Amino acid sequence: MRRLTAPRWLTLPLLAAALLFLGVTRVPAALAFPHRATLGSATVLSDRPIDPALGDRLVRANALVAAAGLEGSDRPHRIVLTDGGWRWQVLSLTAARAFGLRRPFSATLVLNRSDVARDRIYNGLGRSRSLSGTIAHEMAHWLTAERIGEVRALQQPTWAWEGFADHVAQESTLSPAEAERVRAADPASVALAYFDGRRRVAAALARDPSIDALFR
Repeated sequence: MRRLTAPRWLTLPLLAAALLFLGVTRVPAALAFPHRATLGSATVLSDRPIDPALGDRLVRANALVAAAGLEGSDRPHRIVLTDGGWRWQVLSLTAARAFGLRRPFSATLVLNRSDVARDRIYNGLGRSRSLSGTIAHEMAHWLTAERIGEVRALQQPTWAWEGFADHVAQESTLSPAEAERVRAADPASVALAYFDGRRRVAAALARDPSIDALFR
């Protein structure tokens, strides 16, 4: 069978595009965020002036993480605030409808459109959550991956990985009533997996509070 290869004249442009794409997704500062601040151990990048209330949101996020038994929130990390526009679209890729994300092997937390003053964040589906809780959710992914290892983190089932992050955030996107409506209409809904995962994680931790045991 003949192998399909790109013409030689395309090789360098394709390689350059791939490196640029990788660089942007791994180092969001490459997108020229005009506003920058240091709040505790967090370096914040934003496409808008940074609301002073963000300090309070980070205090709550750190408190949620500590209450869940995770350590390390005082390590250097980066928080990227977007307005949900083109920068978010570039950084989120296939997760454009998420509230936020954290790439494997990275201490960078990227957030969708947020209202710092009201402590809210929005996804592309018309839903909102608390901004501080979402930061805690993404911090949970980062700190848990550092704790158990990135490879092991990638092998975790959705119910445990996302359920634990929502457990740390102490909130779910769906209310119990909404979850039952979604269950009746679409039992395979991703939002439902998060909702059920949080409950399952809470039950598991009630039996054994060890985070390491949960992900073993």
